[in-house]
Amino acid sequence: MQPPLAAEVYRGNMVESRHYATVVIVDYTGKVIYAAGDRERLTSLRSGAKPLQVLPLFTTGAMEAYRFSLAQVAVMCASHSGQDIHQEQVLAILRQLGLDESHLQCGVHRPFHRATARALREAGEEPRPRHNTCSGKHACMLAIARHRGWDLETYTELEHPVQQEMLTAVGRATDVGRDKIAIGLDTCGVPVFALPIYNIALAYARLSRPEGWRGRWREGAEAVRAAMGQYPELLAGQGRLVTALLETYRGEILAKDGGEALFCLGLPERGWGLAVKVEDGSDRALDAIVINLLREVGVIAGSLPAALEPFASPVIKTHGGQVAGRIVPVDLL
Repeated sequence: MQPPLAAEVYRGNMVESRHYATVVIVDYTGKVIYAAGDRERLTSLRSGAKPLQVLPLFTTGAMEAYRFSLAQVAVMCASHSGQDIHQEQVLAILRQLGLDESHLQCGVHRPFHRATARALREAGEEPRPRHNTCSGKHACMLAIARHRGWDLETYTELEHPVQQEMLTAVGRATDVGRDKIAIGLDTCGVPVFALPIYNIALAYARLSRPEGWRGRWREGAEAVRAAMGQYPELLAGQGRLVTALLETYRGEILAKDGGEALFCLGLPERGWGLAVKVEDGSDRALDAIVINLLREVGVIAGSLPAALEPFASPVIKTHGGQVAGRIVPVDLL
């Protein structure tokens, strides 16, 4: 099924490019509210899995053992920008475990936050694992392994008990059997999970309203919701849509982005989960598509909050700073 047109890229008055997207909205009972494109489209969860991958922190007892703060839970769920506030939380987690940065196997890349990256360059310093956007997730994995006495050297391998816990959590949250989840390798070196986009939306609906979950599963879901609501700046960072949404609609929206232009949303009051996947994997139109979708379902009513304006219809500028075009979303509902 062909995904619908979701955004047009204008150069002057001419449409220069078009982006197509699959969108699914489902409630926590599994009822489809809306679907555009193929709801069974196999979609990699990428970093959209992170809030689900934190759930084993609770089910294994590691959260209780180490008494992590909600701020630390937030950075474990994050695809952060490598700012100081993110680094501090990651390093604090490692200290509580009696470990250090050398135990992180997420690899190294330049911080997404430009000012942080520039400061490193000007100081003549190289990025470190703490700057990696996935370092919080890796710290979470180390916490579980440390608590259970599992090997710390091989925690990134699919056969490791930590990764098996992650697979179980994703399967349970998405209602997809473990043997039905396609496994790949994420950029940070750990297994990544692919499943129908419908089930991704379902997981976020359940995370938003975990009425069918009990015990530590429900405790974990409620902690993730609270962490997202209380620490938006730790989930992504300055100038990122995830943080802007969480700050603007504290407690009313769960938001998490993923690689290759995936965006996941939960609406606790409605018990809805939303999943958006831009077909070409380019994220340049993703923010505008998400904002427009939230307008269409009535979450954003009336005038657009100032914090969201930069994301709604981004301008394209010349290298000299002149406006050359604009990304314009197309209604999907």
